[in-house]
Amino acid sequence: MRKLRALLIRLRGLLSFHRGEDDFAAELESHVAMHTEDGIRAGLSPEEARRQALIRLGGAEQTRQAYRERRGLPWLETLVKDLRFGVRMLAKNPGFTAVAVLTLALGIGATSTVFTVAEAALLRSWPAREPERLVKLNTISPQGPDSLFSYPDYQDLAGQSRTLEGIAAYARHVKILQVGTESQSLLDDIVSPNYFSVLGIEAQLGRTFTAAPGTKDEKTVVISDSLWRRAFGADPALVGKQIRLTGKSYTVLGIAPPGFHGLQRGVPSDLWIPAATELPSAEITDRKESDFELLGRLRPGVTAEQARAELDTLGKRLSQAYPAVDKARNIGLVSERERLREAWIMTLFVMTAVGLVLLICCANVAGLILARADARRKEIAVRLALGATRLRLISQLLTESLLLASMGAGLGLLLAVGLFKLQPALLPPMEIAVGLDLHLDASVIAFTLAVSVLAVLIFGLTPALQASKVNSVAALKGEVHGAGRAARRPSVRTVLVVGQIALSVLLLTASGLLVRSLVSSRGIDLGFDRQKHLVFFDLSPDIAGYNTVHSTAFLEQVEARAAALPGVRHASLVQRVLLSDSGGEAMRRVSIPGVQLPQGQPNVPIMFNVVDSSYFQTMGTRLLQGRGFTAADSPTSAKAVVISQAMAKRFWPDKSALGQQIVSEGTVCEVIGVAENAKIIHVHEAPEPYMYFPLAQWPHGEATLILEAAGDTRPLVARMRSEIQGMDRNVPFQVRTLHSLMQQAYWSDQMGAGFVGTLGLLAIFVGTLGLYGVVAFVVNRRSQEIGIRMALGAERGDILRMVVGHGLKLAAIGTGAGLAASLLAMRLLATMLYGVKPTDPIAFAGSAALVILVALAASWIPARRAATIDPMKALRTE
Repeated sequence: MRKLRALLIRLRGLLSFHRGEDDFAAELESHVAMHTEDGIRAGLSPEEARRQALIRLGGAEQTRQAYRERRGLPWLETLVKDLRFGVRMLAKNPGFTAVAVLTLALGIGATSTVFTVAEAALLRSWPAREPERLVKLNTISPQGPDSLFSYPDYQDLAGQSRTLEGIAAYARHVKILQVGTESQSLLDDIVSPNYFSVLGIEAQLGRTFTAAPGTKDEKTVVISDSLWRRAFGADPALVGKQIRLTGKSYTVLGIAPPGFHGLQRGVPSDLWIPAATELPSAEITDRKESDFELLGRLRPGVTAEQARAELDTLGKRLSQAYPAVDKARNIGLVSERERLREAWIMTLFVMTAVGLVLLICCANVAGLILARADARRKEIAVRLALGATRLRLISQLLTESLLLASMGAGLGLLLAVGLFKLQPALLPPMEIAVGLDLHLDASVIAFTLAVSVLAVLIFGLTPALQASKVNSVAALKGEVHGAGRAARRPSVRTVLVVGQIALSVLLLTASGLLVRSLVSSRGIDLGFDRQKHLVFFDLSPDIAGYNTVHSTAFLEQVEARAAALPGVRHASLVQRVLLSDSGGEAMRRVSIPGVQLPQGQPNVPIMFNVVDSSYFQTMGTRLLQGRGFTAADSPTSAKAVVISQAMAKRFWPDKSALGQQIVSEGTVCEVIGVAENAKIIHVHEAPEPYMYFPLAQWPHGEATLILEAAGDTRPLVARMRSEIQGMDRNVPFQVRTLHSLMQQAYWSDQMGAGFVGTLGLLAIFVGTLGLYGVVAFVVNRRSQEIGIRMALGAERGDILRMVVGHGLKLAAIGTGAGLAASLLAMRLLATMLYGVKPTDPIAFAGSAALVILVALAASWIPARRAATIDPMKALRTE
């Protein structure tokens, strides 16, 4: 209580500083007057009496200072004074301040931006109440880990689990929203009725689903806040009304709260539809349709280990009860703590690269501060001579560094906000709007503040310690301390520049490897001819009310008209497009007579596609054995299948696959051909078994029309749009080109190479500034020496070689250190490289050559200035 009262008194004294000073001055003067009168009465003269009175009080100024320290907060007052002094000093040197702040803004801004992306993509918790109690369910089977379950599996697990308070199921689909005459594609989640209750999410308007959402004829939907605002003008009367989705009417039950976009990061959902009313009864009860992800909520007091043990038991029960589907499949979970641990590991890996750039920026600013401290040697010496302690000097210099970091952090956050707006331009071309929710929140601001404090310690502490070691006598005499040793002993600035160059080489080498990997990836055989002029029309006649028979007729008519257009070489219908987001991972369970499957399983899931007879010719996919589909493969003929080379080698390694039979979904199919392996989902995948079924035998309500043009596809797209709209304007369609498809396929590789490459270029730019500063500083310190050399007959070329040689020497040392570090660090990139070794000599040599060339340019400018020094002026300089 006494300490609190003392603190309050000090705070009150600090706030009423000037009034307290005046009152104390008056009181002090009254005491001096009283003692002076006593001295006069003792026979002293007035002057002597006042002098004795001041001596008795111990000195007026010392008394005032002791009073200030007792009634206020001296450390806070000192900080305020240091801040004011620091602002004045930085304002006196606007060039230095601008360069330092901009350099720090680049480093802090880049670091904050990358952290924001990592936080949005990896570190943000589930958008739910008490997210720490949520667990993600997964499976492990002989085919590998998976996170997809069938709806019957969900119902069994949800009904039998006692450690989980609830389990929510959700599956991603696409719907087309029709408002008036306009339509747009939206991502929707088909969910279990307890989806929102498990998450703890309440609707802002209306309500969410109940355990009994309705009958098949009562289709309901919950829509997102963003869709409600952009498509319906935030109309509160929308709840209870019907909207059109993919040609059907749905009643809007409620509006989700702002900011909630489902559970898949970067791919926001706008609609939630209950599975019981959306899916066909056959799919609801079919254990072979694994389409749902499961998220569970732990009961209070239950640990993840207890839930994991129970799920393992439940998984064994399912395996025994349904061996045709669930045999040899184990069920487990990933807790929120485990997920965040893995996310932090990935985040730290990404942050390491941008952290190197921040380190380079800090080293550069530290070099600038050291150069400025050299110019302030006389000022610092005077302050030491007047009684300032070294700790007091370090404190004041660190305060200036804190000001620089604060301004750099503020500008860096503005830079980060600007970079957030570039997200749409950096995303791959997609039919559906995707993107992360990037914004400045408390965690990002706290991270930026922490980075700023760390930056102060990195770039401010060493220069402060170095500057406070001034030789006061030499500095007051105007002597240049250590000038004769400048070229012989490496300074702190030199070490910092060498470190910057080494880190720059490390980042440039990494970017070179990733670029080389990207180039190598461009040469991968994709299983089709990427040189063709292909355009894709995604058609959905079922949305316009066509049944399967009419959809098939409509699609065939569209294909026939397209094939007759001038400039069309080939036309083909296909259910799925390779390397796109149109369901490449769709699988069918297949059993193979006479072939023993892994662990005695009766069937295995294999990816598939449904294509027409001209598909292989249109795409340029080669048939290695047998034949493709023809008109003879009709609905009434024997079922046929073309398989990939990988599937033939997997199941019939010692004999021909032609004529062999497979059983797909209970239907016997004969292998009539073997096609070359194609990339199905991403370009770096290993060859996997794949099946092609004829479209005539497996009709579908949706398909993609692929057209091969003889030249430019733009005129063909315009003509084809007119053809489709002329046939039926109500049939929605979307257009893609092979170019956009390739952009999407290589997007992740391009982003990786671009990210590290940008960091490398930024690092070499900042490192170049540092090297230029060191060489220019050396030229300035050695101007007298250069003048003497020129007076004694040194030629201009000699001076150029001397100065440039000094810069290249530093660059060579830094490059050597950077290459040595790269040999060790690049092994961490091995899993991200394709067709390139982590020790690729071209990438190493390229980064070294680039750094040396840049160093040459950075050294040339101060070298030219040194070569133009007037010997007489240099010799007269003190």
